[in-house]
Parts: sequence; structure tokens; C-alpha cells
Amino acid sequence: MKKDLTVTSIILMLGILLFYVTTNGFTAFTLEAQRIQDLKSAPPEFPNIEVVDNNGRSYDFDTFRGKHIFMTFIYTSCATACPEMEANMKRVYENIDAEQYKEDLVFLSMSFDTERDTVEVLDRYAGYFDADGETWRMLRVPALGDLEDILKTYGVTVIPEGDADFQHNTSFYLIEPDGRLGEVLDYRDVEAASDVLVRRMEGGGGR
Repeated sequence: MKKDLTVTSIILMLGILLFYVTTNGFTAFTLEAQRIQDLKSAPPEFPNIEVVDNNGRSYDFDTFRGKHIFMTFIYTSCATACPEMEANMKRVYENIDAEQYKEDLVFLSMSFDTERDTVEVLDRYAGYFDADGETWRMLRVPALGDLEDILKTYGVTVIPEGDADFQHNTSFYLIEPDGRLGEVLDYRDVEAASDVLVRRMEGGGGR
């Protein structure tokens, strides 16, 4: 009996140790959480891509180097999650008074529907949410290879569904000034996202 208890204890301890290692010190309990942990710990990287904003201006994505980026990935013909996500992004924008942080922060909504989301479409979409085109910009990525690069860098999955729809991640992404992924936040929890962003801007770290 005593031997059985010893063997059971050893197995239990090995199981706990294995769980600790495979969950990155108990911090990642799912494959998705582990994937985000890996992205956050990756070396800083600004994707070397060209973007075009809703005002028709073309520039490199690393134009935003040195700023925090609060970002969503969308397509404008989405009738479900994207409008809600952008409406909540607007609430975050208003909650923190983004204008006061304009030197250190930019809000970006990036379309992955390059074919249909033209400059004109994005500018109209920006108007629905009062995005000013400066402190909050709508972007498209003209080159498919560039689009794939930025989606891969920040761990965004986009899967075409039929002729007009996509399955995709629905989150707020907080990008650090050096290009590293800082946080992936629940777009439905506006207050939590606002709090994290304000703490970042005031130098208080993350959550």
C-alpha cells in the first residue's frame, strides 16, 4: 500500500511538472494561449510592407515605429463581428480621449479584403465610426504577399468562406512601439481594453 502511494505521488509530481513545462509555467492552458505567448515573446519586428490609408496615402507600415498601435483586422462587407468590433473600438477611442495621446498612439483598422476594400470603400467605412484618418486610420494592403506577412507576424488567421465572407480572428491587438505584439484583448470588453491601453500610455505596463 505504501509503495502504491509512493508510485502514485511520483506520477502525480511528474504530471504537474509536465503540465508546468507545456503550459509555459501554467500561463498557457490552450493552444491558442500558447500561440499568443509565443508571438508576444518573439523578437520585435515591423513587417516590411506597404499600406494605403483611407485618405489614399501610401507609406511603409513602419511609419508607425515608435508609437503604440491599437489595431483590428477587418473586412468592410462583414455583417456580424466587424461592425461590433469597430463600434467598440470607437468606444475605446472615446474612453481614453485618443487625441491627447496622438504623438504616441495610433488606432488602425486593417482590411484583409484587398479586392473589394478600395480607398473609397474604406473612407466611407471610416465615416461610419468617425475615424478621422489621422489618429484613427483605415488601411488596405495592396500586395497579397505583404498582407500575408502582417497577418503571420501578429498571428491573425483569415479563411475565405464562400465568395464574399471570411472566418477570422476578432480581437483588439496592441502593438508595442518596437513592433512586438503586446496584448491580444477581448473586443467585447471595452472597459478592460481601455484600462490596459491607458496604463500602457502612462507607462504602467500591461494588465
